[in-house]
Amino acid sequence: MKRVFIGNGKVTKIISNNNDVILDHSKIEISDINSVNNSLGSIIDRNTVVINTAAKISLEWCEANKRDSYMTNASSPINLLDVCSSHGSKYVHISSGCIYDGNECAFNESMQPKPAAWYAMTKAWADAAIQNFGYDNYLIVRPRQLISPVPYSTNMLTKFLSYKEINCIDEQNSVTCIEDLGEMIDHLVNVGATGVYNCANTGTISPYEIALKLKQVNNSLVVNRVSYQDYLGSIAVKRVNTILDVKKLISSGYNPRNCNDALDWCISNYGIQK
Repeated sequence: MKRVFIGNGKVTKIISNNNDVILDHSKIEISDINSVNNSLGSIIDRNTVVINTAAKISLEWCEANKRDSYMTNASSPINLLDVCSSHGSKYVHISSGCIYDGNECAFNESMQPKPAAWYAMTKAWADAAIQNFGYDNYLIVRPRQLISPVPYSTNMLTKFLSYKEINCIDEQNSVTCIEDLGEMIDHLVNVGATGVYNCANTGTISPYEIALKLKQVNNSLVVNRVSYQDYLGSIAVKRVNTILDVKKLISSGYNPRNCNDALDWCISNYGIQK
């Protein structure tokens, strides 16, 4: 089965292989349905899986550029879905676990989103539009706090290691190893899964615990524990705590590794993987 990736950011770079087709921004303008028809529609059929990784993910940028972030994150995915529906292709959309706000429970796929920032709203709107479009051969995957041994500017581990001193909250959250996300997507496609799936490693961990473990990479990193309220007071756009329920993913036949095991693997291999 042929795979076509939309976007060429960290997720595509890490989970794609040499046999995949990658349509980056120089080859497709996803906000333009004519461009999507010409660039994507000309190369897909019923045996194609289209994986959309394109998104504006900076919370501050999205807050300051609401129209542009809406077009990329909420509107453009429907152009991709529309073309996929015309050709009978499988459409895989990378959503986000941060559409949920709160770690008082583990959020499952049927629970109502609680977006706390414009970015999260755009992702929730896209999910709702895809679910109600009328084409059933879609898959929405929701990862949370992406980590990887591959250094990348938006990799959570790379962000933390860019600081000499970091203030972290000790609140439990889900995380998703990007390499594991690739396995999850492959598994769900292979078993013919459709609909929405939370895609995270099992268990939870706090940013404070992650930062402490990163001292294995940079022993001089100074890690301070701060309260969630103090942390929110220091940033312009709200960050959420989110725990994802992955029972649906497990019931499909995939058993994610524990988040601590995934983190230890990422740290042990940081900078030496793909």
